Amino acid sequence: MTNEVNELEKLTPRHLNKKQLATVYLKKRSKQYQTEGYKHAYNITNAFLLERIFAFALDTCIMLLPIALWELLLLMILMGLVPVALLKPLELLTFALVGVSMFTFNPILSAKSGGQTLGKYFYDLKVVGKDHKETSSFALILREILGISLPTFLLFLYFNIIGVFAYWILNFLFLLVHPKHISIVDMFLGTRIVVIRQTGRKELPMSAPSPQQIPMEEEIKKPSTTVDLHIHSNFSDDGQYNVEELFQMAQKKGLKTISICDHNSVKANLIAKRMSDLYHIQYVPGVELDCRFNGAHLRVLGYFINASSDIFAHLENESLKREKKASLERVKAFENFSGICLNVNEFLEKNRFQKISGRMIAKYVLDKKELQDHPLLKPYRLKEHPVEAMVQDLFIDGAPCNIEVRHPKLEDIVDIIHLTGGVAVLSWARETMMLGSEWLESILKTGIDGIEVFTPYYDLREMTALLKQAKDHKLFVTAGSDFHGKRRPEIEIGDTNCPKEAEIVIYDFLEAHQTG
Repeated sequence: MTNEVNELEKLTPRHLNKKQLATVYLKKRSKQYQTEGYKHAYNITNAFLLERIFAFALDTCIMLLPIALWELLLLMILMGLVPVALLKPLELLTFALVGVSMFTFNPILSAKSGGQTLGKYFYDLKVVGKDHKETSSFALILREILGISLPTFLLFLYFNIIGVFAYWILNFLFLLVHPKHISIVDMFLGTRIVVIRQTGRKELPMSAPSPQQIPMEEEIKKPSTTVDLHIHSNFSDDGQYNVEELFQMAQKKGLKTISICDHNSVKANLIAKRMSDLYHIQYVPGVELDCRFNGAHLRVLGYFINASSDIFAHLENESLKREKKASLERVKAFENFSGICLNVNEFLEKNRFQKISGRMIAKYVLDKKELQDHPLLKPYRLKEHPVEAMVQDLFIDGAPCNIEVRHPKLEDIVDIIHLTGGVAVLSWARETMMLGSEWLESILKTGIDGIEVFTPYYDLREMTALLKQAKDHKLFVTAGSDFHGKRRPEIEIGDTNCPKEAEIVIYDFLEAHQTG
């Protein structure tokens, strides 16, 4: 089958029939998801319940489409266009067509598309395995039949429509209370529905927050840029390079302006100020601060701050204390869940941040030879990305070993940035926007001055939507790679996704605060 698809892809569309075109299209989408898309898939949350309901409703309508034929035939009988004697045969025919439709269309489409029925396609949903990778066609067919088609068919047969609705409501209540929002059948099959990015779809362009329209290609692939306002040094717990190494890399890339925004630390700024003159690169003092808003974890970038202010030293110390406390609780939670004892000293030795993340725990236990046959760890060793799969199952929000860190309030963080002469810019704004427009409106009312629009993690549609938000709220626009080093090797310094033509917006932001 693979060779057939490869041969088909070499042909131009005019040489292919509709079936072949569909095969090529579905295989390309599947290949795109397997290579890169799964990294940008998000677990279903309450914010996506409406999308999931609408997708289910659309799939149900398609599944029961033959009933519309029955209604039409009934109307024709009442009008005398079809003999009454055909009522019973037509009823049996309709019943048979409904059965065929229920057990074939959605299951086959899901298997062919790698987890997307028509409803899921329209609402950017996809059925995948626990590790967010594509699952087998057999599992996808089984999920549609055992989870939807068979219960609906049998309950309608024996209990009429009341039984069907009772099952649907029970299933909905189950996914509401489950921490990962999975349905009953997902629990048995090890599948789940995720929200995915559709980078291949065309979107209507929205206007940018600039007097000039910013020309943007339909797909942006690492455009050349001269500014990167979101870089991490080894003063961040997950950064690899020291400050001078970052300046050397920026110089090789041809960057003219950079900002190092370490997690809850301003130490890099003092060194960067000296490096700026040495490497002839303009430097903007920066920091990335963790905070919370209505229970959600957010990050805010602070630019043009007074890095020598004592308040940042206090914030860093408090952050280190919180992280160490949460780390010890995380270790305890994992020990209680797994029955595996961890040596805390091994984690904290030569660990200047005193932080034990879920990723560190997963890597530690999976690398231990004496735990090779442990029943909890054995299935993960068979996966393509065992550490990431384990983190997803055990340490993310709602997982059994997740520990919430109580960060400062968003309002307080914004005030601190402003009091130190800085500008507050919302980082990871896409994730905030996904929670709903009301959320974003409330967050922006706290005094946020700008939005980080251009990053390698956003596609054209998402950046365009954020540009519109920036224009509507008269906010500044920034661009950053969120470069860390080896932790995210696919991202290089300067990879901001900002087209050269759009840099005027970024430099407008810089000039407004350098002169003002």
